[in-house]
Amino acid sequence: MGTVKGKAGILSLLRRFAIWKTNVSWYVVVVVSPIVVAVVAIVLHMVFGGTAPEFPLLKDDQWMILVAAGVFLFPLTATAFQEEVGFRGFALPLIQKRWGPLVGTVILGTFFGAWLLPEFLNENSTQYAMGGLSFYPWFILTEISWSIIMTWVFNNTKGSALISGWLFHGLFNLWTLVLLTNAMLGEEFPAFDTGLLIMNALVLTLAAIGLILVTKGRLDYDKYIEMK
Repeated sequence: MGTVKGKAGILSLLRRFAIWKTNVSWYVVVVVSPIVVAVVAIVLHMVFGGTAPEFPLLKDDQWMILVAAGVFLFPLTATAFQEEVGFRGFALPLIQKRWGPLVGTVILGTFFGAWLLPEFLNENSTQYAMGGLSFYPWFILTEISWSIIMTWVFNNTKGSALISGWLFHGLFNLWTLVLLTNAMLGEEFPAFDTGLLIMNALVLTLAAIGLILVTKGRLDYDKYIEMK
């Protein structure tokens, strides 16, 4: 940002992480939507013959959920914060202006997924436990769909990278871990149920398509322009 727009650009980016005053309903969307998507995916997965996760964090160690939330959200440990400085803090305002909200978001979401490609080759990574490269196309679809929803939240919260990026990204990472896997913090990741993760990707994609239809592909970008 400093290279592109100098000191003013850096200040503009930082301000996006200081925007927290908004209608409480947007905080509800950010907190609840990952849970709803995951629960719907679990139910459909079971309907089609799959099994539900064992929910070890919910059943046996609820305090560790708070620890995980801290890890996912604390700036020094949260990849969500570090990535969102670039994604929602820097890139999204520029890419919406150049390519429009929908095309721009698809481009950003594709890059969002491509950014983590090396992790799908790393046998010790969370992404490898998801299914490795066989799951990678579904991962791209997941990240594009989340990006569409995140852009919608961004445009309705005065361009808040804090709410639509850092917080939202950290929370869907958290609830994916808690609700869609049998992982325990501090232990080696078990093999994830790839079928369940694919179902989650499909549910999320349908939600994103619905949002595109409701907003006529604009993702409420006009509201963002009005609030600037």
